[in-house]
Amino acid sequence: MTYGTQRIAFHQLFPKIVFLVLLGVCSGCGLRPAPSLPITTLPAPTPTIDTFYTWTDEIAVMNGICFESALDAVGRIFVLKNDEALSRFYDLADNSRLCRRPVRRNPFDFSSGRVLAGLWRYGVGCTARHDVINVQRDDAAKTILITLHFVTEGDCRYELVRPFWIGLVAAVDYDISIVVQSP
Repeated sequence: MTYGTQRIAFHQLFPKIVFLVLLGVCSGCGLRPAPSLPITTLPAPTPTIDTFYTWTDEIAVMNGICFESALDAVGRIFVLKNDEALSRFYDLADNSRLCRRPVRRNPFDFSSGRVLAGLWRYGVGCTARHDVINVQRDDAAKTILITLHFVTEGDCRYELVRPFWIGLVAAVDYDISIVVQSP
């Protein structure tokens, strides 16, 4: 099944970015993180596009990974299909010794064939984001192909490492690919 193209403008993502920043700042405040929000809550850029992604935003699962470890993982695509794979992922981050402390290990619910997939991208600017360009889920071939466009904006000289982590529904038997296009 092929889904249409959807571009997400900065003004649509800004409230979510602020929320994630505040969530990161408050992670040591004893507050519990909000449940993951489905990406489908973002409004479409035009009224003619009606796209529904069958995934949840799982960036919060990676909140315990330090900047240096995420930077080291830039360019790699991760597809984690069970608790053991997630534990090995966290072990890799700890064993790299790039973080000053052991990484915080956040759980993910792998029940019902859910899969955790994601990546980090690096850029320099004021802001960075991933725009979803295309999603193809072929149930006969058991493949999922997600095409993203990585965008950095602004003349700031900030080093940015932007996560894209999602929970895919009923995808444990699928070959999952994420392709990122950059300008």
